[in-house]
Amino acid sequence: MAVFSSDISATYATYLDVIQATAEERIERVRRGLAPDLVAQLARDLRIPDHNLALYLGLNRATLRRKLAEDERLDVRESEGPMALTLLAGHVLVASRQPSVSKAVAVDPVEWLGRWLRTPMAELEGRAPIQYMDVAEGRALVAGWLACAVAARTQEDANA
Repeated sequence: MAVFSSDISATYATYLDVIQATAEERIERVRRGLAPDLVAQLARDLRIPDHNLALYLGLNRATLRRKLAEDERLDVRESEGPMALTLLAGHVLVASRQPSVSKAVAVDPVEWLGRWLRTPMAELEGRAPIQYMDVAEGRALVAGWLACAVAARTQEDANA
């Protein structure tokens, strides 16, 4: 596992915790339901307005606001998207600590992820990866595209 500075560890503790958890632990967290304030944290860290992020994750904004106000947990279905996005952020954080990773990724890995998620791609007919985060199959595709994007970005920097 990569070593992180105390600043990165403090700022992104949630993402590091999720990436270091086992698959079984992550599944259990989803089954118990995630705290709705995770969506607000993701929105802030990814620099995506929280109302937009809720829609991209397939969450009802009114339900999310109510659960925040009443300190209720998200249900299983509502927890899957935020968990997947948290896991993506964790993967980018880990990649950002590798010596060969792009400087663009390493400066602020989670902010970079937010930009990448919002960037329309020609191979997606002009849609952005975040538009696929509302369903499980789309989240799996985004994870694969992200791995390729980080690898391609690293290769571009190596060739420069």
